[in-house]
Amino acid sequence: MTWEFEKVAGPYKGRTGGLAWDGNAMLFSAVQEERVLRFDPATGTAEVFRNYTGRANGLAIAADGSVFGAQEGGRRVIQFLKDGSTAPTKDLLGGKHHNQPADVAVDSAGRVWIADAYNSTAPYGPPVYPMLDHASVLRLERGRRRSWKLKRMTHDTVGPRAVLLSADEKTLYVADGDVERGDVCQLFAYPVKADGELGPIKVLVSLMFTERGIEGMCLDSEGNIVACAGWKKSGGGPVIHVISPAGTILETHPAPADMPMRCAFGDAGLASLYVTAGDGGLYRSKNTGRHG
Repeated sequence: MTWEFEKVAGPYKGRTGGLAWDGNAMLFSAVQEERVLRFDPATGTAEVFRNYTGRANGLAIAADGSVFGAQEGGRRVIQFLKDGSTAPTKDLLGGKHHNQPADVAVDSAGRVWIADAYNSTAPYGPPVYPMLDHASVLRLERGRRRSWKLKRMTHDTVGPRAVLLSADEKTLYVADGDVERGDVCQLFAYPVKADGELGPIKVLVSLMFTERGIEGMCLDSEGNIVACAGWKKSGGGPVIHVISPAGTILETHPAPADMPMRCAFGDAGLASLYVTAGDGGLYRSKNTGRHG
C-alpha cells in the first residue's frame, strides 16, 4: 500500500524539524525561522507556539506538559514551561560546552536524552567555545536540589542525529552518523539497565556509505521504529522505513519531500503520521495502516 501524504502547513523558511503531539495538536519546529508552531487538525491551521527558539530542532513533551527543545543555535536544551516562559537546563559537560543538540527524548522519570551532534550550520556568536572531541548521547537529570545534571551516556557514537526509547523504556535507539561528514550511518540499540546505565551496543541497521542516515524516528503501536532517511542527492532517495526492534526493515515508503527530517503520530487515536522535511513543509498521511 502506497502511503499518501498531504501538505498541511508551510512551506516555511528552511527545513522543518522536531515534532511532538500534545494530545490535541502537533508541535513542530521551523528551525531556521526560530519558531515552534502548533498545527491544530480540527481547524487545519498552524499558530505560533513559541518565537525566538534558538533554532530549536528536536522536541519532546514531558509528563507535566512542558516541552523540551534541542537548540542547535544556542548549543543547549531548553524547557518551554506551561506559563509561557522558557527555562535553561545544563549546558556544560565536565566544564565544557557541548555540541549542537539535534534531538531529545524524555522518559517517565523525567530524564532528558539528547542526541548531541555536530551541525553544518554554525551556532550563534563567535567560535569562542570549541566543540567537544566526541559526539555522544547525553542525559539530563535532576539532582537532589532539583538542579540539572548532565552526563555522557555513549562512548561509541560518531554523530547521533536522533534518539528514541522503546515503549517499556528498556531500549534506547540511536540514529548515528552524518554522511556529509563521511560517517557510516547506522541505527543502534542499547539496553537501558535498571540503574539507568546503558548496556552494550547492538547494530540494528547499517546503511551504504552514500546513504543519508536516519534523521528522525518514532514508534508505532507494535513497537516498530518508523524512521525518516535518505535524500535525492545520493543513495535510494528520500524514504520512510519501518524497522522491527530486531533490525529488520519491514517496509520502505517514498517520503513526501526531499530530506525527510522527523516523524510522529498524531490525530485521534494517533492514527495519522506527520513528517517534516527539507522543503519547509509539514506533511500528514492518514492511510499508513499504523498507529502510534
